[in-house]
Parts: sequence; C-alpha cells; structure tokens
Amino acid sequence: MAKHPGGTAAKEQPAFVNNPFAKFARESTLAAKLPSARPAPVAAPVHRPPSTLAPRLSMRHEAVGRSGKVVTRISGVPGVVLEKVAARLRKSLGCQADVEGDEVVLVGSLKERAAEWFQKFGDVRKLAYEKPVPSAVPSGPEAPPPPAPVATNASGTYRKNIRPGMRVAVVMKDDQPSGELTMGIVRDLLTSSEEHSRGIKVCLISGQVGRVKIIYE
Repeated sequence: MAKHPGGTAAKEQPAFVNNPFAKFARESTLAAKLPSARPAPVAAPVHRPPSTLAPRLSMRHEAVGRSGKVVTRISGVPGVVLEKVAARLRKSLGCQADVEGDEVVLVGSLKERAAEWFQKFGDVRKLAYEKPVPSAVPSGPEAPPPPAPVATNASGTYRKNIRPGMRVAVVMKDDQPSGELTMGIVRDLLTSSEEHSRGIKVCLISGQVGRVKIIYE
C-alpha cells in the first residue's frame, strides 16, 4: 500500500457502480440509429402543357352506306373553324375533305395521319383569328384570256410534220363516228410509216391516243 507523503497510508477510492451519465449516452446512441423525424421534401408539381387537340376531338371510321368506301369522321372541331380545318386537311393530307353538319369528313382511312396533323398544328381555335391572305391577283379589270392556238396548214397525215412537244388536235377511236376533236401535246408518235391517210397516230402527254387532224403553231 502506498504511503501518503505525510506518512499515512492513502485510502483507495472505490469505482462508481452507477454512472449517472450512462443513461444519456444510451439515449444519444439510440437516437442516432432511429430515422430522422424531419419530413422528406415534397417534389414540386409538374406543369404539363394542355392538350393540343381541339376540345373533345374524336375520330372514327365509317363505311356504311358509302359503296365500300371508308371515310374518317372528325367531331369536336369548333364550328367557326370547320371550313378552315377541312381546307387545311385537304391540302396537307392530299385527300377529299368536306364539312357535314358539325363534322369534318375525310375520304379514306386517315385517323392516324389526321391525328398527327392536329398534334403538329396545335389548337385549331386559333384559325378563327387568322387574317385572310390577300389575293395575289391585283384589283382592276380582269386579265384577257390567253390567245387561242392557231392552226397551221401542215397536214397530220405526214409523220415528218409531227414531233413530240407539238400541240395538236386528234380524233380518238371512240370519237371517230362523231369526229369530236381532243386537243393535247404530243408525247410519242405511234405510226411508224411516213404517211397515213387517216392521220398519224400519236399518244398525248395525257395518255390519250388518237390520229392527228390539226397541227397548231
């Protein structure tokens, strides 16, 4: 046993059996393990753009009573722009588009193509505020009609007088009894001989076939 510098033996201090701070240490450890009571941040709402289709726009195919032809009926287009929407669809889709009552009717099975057009165009109600495009034709007296073609004295019975690109009048086979003439531009010469008493047979650029009766300048 160690002795006190004064000569008396120092008494050994007993260790604390109950640590008054142990409880606080345990509670701190437990609190660290528990999830945080702070609420998670709420995500801001996503603002989505409104639909670009006209209000309550719907499409359906119809073939009843149309001799087997399928049409696409579009309903929900505002009445003030029905004609304008039909005109735009007619031009963009290359189809017949008419207004029947309060619907636009497209000739053909065109639901997918029409829906794509509406999505790209946006809200069709803006057509009501569209200013009309001024006509390119200046105001004033009407322009005179183009001059009528002048017939030449060249005979259509000789192959040498006819060449592709010429304007001619022909008689087609079905019109031979009446002698009715059809005017057009020569695409091909079909008669190989140099002369034919009833006229050189040609094919016009329109695809019509007939014998040349008149050659124009």
